[in-house]
Amino acid sequence: MEQLNRAKRYLKRIESLYAGVFSSIGHDEEEYFDDVLSFFIHCYHVRDWALHQDGAAVRAREIDTFINLNEALRICADLANGSKHCKLMRTPRSSHQPTISQPQKLYSTWFVGSGGGEVLQCSYRVESNGKSFDVRELACECITLWEQFLNGPRPMD
Repeated sequence: MEQLNRAKRYLKRIESLYAGVFSSIGHDEEEYFDDVLSFFIHCYHVRDWALHQDGAAVRAREIDTFINLNEALRICADLANGSKHCKLMRTPRSSHQPTISQPQKLYSTWFVGSGGGEVLQCSYRVESNGKSFDVRELACECITLWEQFLNGPRPMD
């Protein structure tokens, strides 16, 4: 599914941030944060694509039940909707609007010949309902859950 693959590409960007990004001209940390937030937006919107997957009429209620049964997807939904609407207008699926913390950063300077640059490693956390989640772990869990849902057996009508 194209949307799930898009979310996986954003997951790769998150993994790159955790591993370290090299730049010889400086880092755009806002862009890196945008990639983290974009993951959750695209990941949650797998829901909309699943509604229309292969022309099958997967009921919204079935998908919403799956989301509501899984903490990672509830947080994902609230992060996506909170960023889209600035503030959630309905009750958050995760009880309180989750937030992404400022990154933990580690810089390493590299000198190669007359040039050089630096590697920036970033890690992020999501705060939700008094709990703290590592963004990469949460993102991986969301992808795994969507794969299980999309590839798993469907209840018959």
